[in-house]
Amino acid sequence: MVHAYQIRAARALVNWSQTELAERAGISLSAVADCEAERGKTSPTTLEKMVAAFEQAAVFLTENGVERRNTATYDISGEGWWLRVLDDVYYELADQDQPELLMLFADDAASPPEVITQLRKIRQAGIKMRQLVQEDNRYLMGPVGEYRWVPQTYFLNNVTLVYGDKVAVCAEDNTKAVIFRDKALALSWRNAFEMLWRGIVPATPDRSTADETY
Repeated sequence: MVHAYQIRAARALVNWSQTELAERAGISLSAVADCEAERGKTSPTTLEKMVAAFEQAAVFLTENGVERRNTATYDISGEGWWLRVLDDVYYELADQDQPELLMLFADDAASPPEVITQLRKIRQAGIKMRQLVQEDNRYLMGPVGEYRWVPQTYFLNNVTLVYGDKVAVCAEDNTKAVIFRDKALALSWRNAFEMLWRGIVPATPDRSTADETY
């Protein structure tokens, strides 16, 4: 069961105003204010949305109160799930120095107008973007310098995002994304992206120093 004091404590932990919590959770400001003031009964759906917003910031409501974790995993699913993933990108990066969104295996031509609007919002916030797209794809919504081609043989329009300390992996059936907040994992994906971006092909090892080989 979620209590009003937990909502207040979680919001204080991440230094969000009631307005920011409402925006991140996709609910009205009055719903947040009424919940925290314990005016009436807050609907389960509203509570779920607030809890989900906090979990995206690695803050969890527990039996003992609230807890902030260095690593966290959560899903974003349901109607408008991809737009909410992009919202997560925006809120995660908007206040960072030199923010950047890395997109692996995207296709701007497959993006509906509402997604394009979200991507414009991200760019307008000063967030740099770089994308790996299919070879010969020239339908590019951003500056050409934001893109690098991936050989068609290795391209699959199944998007992975790297932003801040997060990696977002889209499910095969495009019904949800699984978000990992993990600094080491994000760095690993960022390094892999850089290798692809720069076209680095390491040399093949010529010998092994292991005690046992197969």
